[in-house]
Amino acid sequence: MAERLQRPRNLSSLDVLLNDLKVGTIVRTPGDFNAFSFDEAYRAAGGFPVLSLSFRAATGGLRKDPKPVSRALPAFFANLLPEDKLREAMEKHHAGHVRPGNDFDLLAALGSDLPGAVRVLPSEGTIAAVETTSEQRPKARFSLAGVQMKLSVVKNTGKGGGLTLPLGDEQGSYIAKFPSTSFPGVSENEYANLALAAAIGMEVPDRELVDQSEFEGIPEEFSTLSDGKVLLVRRFDRGASGERIHMEDFAQVFGVYPSRKYEGAAYHDIAAALGMAISPAAALEFVRRLALAVITGNGDMHLKNWSVIYPGAGHKPALAPVYDLLSTIPYIPADAMALSLAGERSFKALGVERWKAFANRARLPEPAVLKAVVEVAERVHQNWWRLPERASIPARVLERIDAHVRLMTPILASCAD
Repeated sequence: MAERLQRPRNLSSLDVLLNDLKVGTIVRTPGDFNAFSFDEAYRAAGGFPVLSLSFRAATGGLRKDPKPVSRALPAFFANLLPEDKLREAMEKHHAGHVRPGNDFDLLAALGSDLPGAVRVLPSEGTIAAVETTSEQRPKARFSLAGVQMKLSVVKNTGKGGGLTLPLGDEQGSYIAKFPSTSFPGVSENEYANLALAAAIGMEVPDRELVDQSEFEGIPEEFSTLSDGKVLLVRRFDRGASGERIHMEDFAQVFGVYPSRKYEGAAYHDIAAALGMAISPAAALEFVRRLALAVITGNGDMHLKNWSVIYPGAGHKPALAPVYDLLSTIPYIPADAMALSLAGERSFKALGVERWKAFANRARLPEPAVLKAVVEVAERVHQNWWRLPERASIPARVLERIDAHVRLMTPILASCAD
């Protein structure tokens, strides 16, 4: 009989690592408070590699340990967990070991394959799991933030091929985003939007559309009961050899809980943070991506859909590849921007004066911002109408995207005046 390991719900202390480096500890105290503290050796090293910009002081080094949180994890760690139906599915998958709604339990269960290079393991060095007998199958232990049904998967090579869930300590190198009964053609929609971003010169992860029949052994709790293609996207937080590459989204950067991802900051806050932490060039690339969201009618670019990545030694962030590009207008005709752009969210209101106000709030030069907006409008016009991936989008969905592109392209192009 295999050794019995501790259940997540019975753990009281978790080690937080960046790859193999211990950076701190999360302790569950009586009364269900969760306290995170940095490891003294990590603090003495100046807090490098970086865990999160939210933990760094303006003068350099680390801030004081965050205050304990009642019945929740500190915001950085809460943002590592899935949300809504995806969370419900993972809690059901780990039923008996994870209490519904308990962040600490879920983080302990999923801590071996989190976004970025973070790993969270029991302080005694065991894996937060119960793999006790041969009758018990290994569980999926990945976590992907967000609400859409998406799975971290392994793309098998050689004879047989196929796509499977990573089990136990195995890592997935792709994200599979499944179709939805509520939003027809959502996979094809995002596939084409990612292709458009690549066509106009943006950094985009590798992607493809695959049949659901290519997946093997997907547990029932993760089924969406929807027909259609699955969007397969290469994880940019995993290297070619499976190594972890650290990243964090802007809910984590700003210390905002997932529940406030639509209101915790404005777009100029993201641009300003990029300008300070990386470079003005990174901030202007963000402007280009923002302009693309406006033109294509993407009303879901909230704080968790913008990220920084930590290449190399992990001491300095870079702008992560663009992801989660989706035209929401076909499904929500009255949709608007997820965050405020200089006090406005309505797509049609985002003319030249609003972009000028955004530039001033983001502490970016007006001419550079307006030039970036106009360039994106011109490139979308040159590429969208002849993009081969348009053919994969259902006709009704494509018709609505096209109408919005026709509406918004001249509005943003007018910034040249």
